[in-house]
Amino acid sequence: MVLKMGYQPNAVTLTTLMRGLCVNGEVRKAVDFHDSVVAQGFLLDEVSYGTLINGLCKIGQVRDAFEFLQKMEVQMVRPNVVIYNMMIDGLCKDGCVTEAYGLYSEIVGRGISPDIFTYTCLIHGFCSLGQWREVTQLLCDMVDKKVNPNVYTYNILIDALCKNRMLTKAHDMCNLMIERGEQPDVVTFNTLMSGYCLYNDVDEARKLFDTFVEWDIVPDVWSYNILIIGYCKIKRIDEALILFNKMHCTNLVPNIVTYSSVIDGLCKSGRISYAWELFSAICDGGPSPNVITYNIMLDALCKIQLMDDAIGLFNLMFERGLTPNVSSYNILINGYCKSKRIGEAMNLFKEMDHRNLVPDSVTYNSLIDGLCKSGRVSHAWELFYAMHDGGMAVNVISYNVLLDAFS
Repeated sequence: MVLKMGYQPNAVTLTTLMRGLCVNGEVRKAVDFHDSVVAQGFLLDEVSYGTLINGLCKIGQVRDAFEFLQKMEVQMVRPNVVIYNMMIDGLCKDGCVTEAYGLYSEIVGRGISPDIFTYTCLIHGFCSLGQWREVTQLLCDMVDKKVNPNVYTYNILIDALCKNRMLTKAHDMCNLMIERGEQPDVVTFNTLMSGYCLYNDVDEARKLFDTFVEWDIVPDVWSYNILIIGYCKIKRIDEALILFNKMHCTNLVPNIVTYSSVIDGLCKSGRISYAWELFSAICDGGPSPNVITYNIMLDALCKIQLMDDAIGLFNLMFERGLTPNVSSYNILINGYCKSKRIGEAMNLFKEMDHRNLVPDSVTYNSLIDGLCKSGRVSHAWELFYAMHDGGMAVNVISYNVLLDAFS
């Protein structure tokens, strides 16, 4: 419209229009607008191209963004470090870390100084691939170029070390961070706590939690969730409940992960009535239960063979606008098979097909076992062959179930 009126906008005006389209999620319209104005001879600057590259990267169209980086060269517009960072970040998030490193080399070759964001993106990318040699090299490059890692960089390193079960090195990295004058934040401590809980060393995680006050760090919901999940995992549900109650005293609002973890812990410790009370409470007012929460309760009810209650809860999921997943059906099918209600299990199996849910090996194994134990061995073999013909890997459990039927 602006161009049709004969107005001759400059790069700033054109960039503002493109940015508005990108912010509204109309990135492709912004690209079309770019093509139109360039075709009419308008010149754009690095901010214009940066706007488009950023917009495309945010919607996962990194290849198209890369084409715009190349177009800048044709238009004699020199990319700056911010634009390169957008591309490096986009490529790393897309799993193309080697290509991202190639852009980093291009930056250095062109005499552009990489900044902390450049290094942090690349370190995150290589950490996610477990390529520690490249991570070490990047850290050395940072030292050479006098770019100091910040708390985000350290947190990425600590997280990667914890996930790779290198907890001692993660702790050393935290100490190095402190020695170099960087203050750990809640993410740092949460990450280390997660690392300890990965080893089921919840007591050590709790010690870290108790040092928050020394660092003037306020625990967040995830700080509590990490410990609650850890305690539930090692069946120390009472300590999890103490923390759960403490959250309310600190004005922190538990989220659905908190509730699901506590409900799961209660169910696995045999305190199903308490779990049901908590589940009912959040159904009436609180964070809405998700499919995972429902599956936890379904599993608990099926294990004590309260199948009618379980199917009632299953139907409630549909009423509440939730779509049961394969795990939901597997739990019920297994429950019906264990309760010798094989007909109802088979009905659910057929329902999965109507809902375009693909049964997995757990589904088939439960049904094969149930059919064999109800004397319907020929039907069990039919399912076994259907499983095989469908391209599903037949595992040792399937064979053993059928062999047991003949023993």
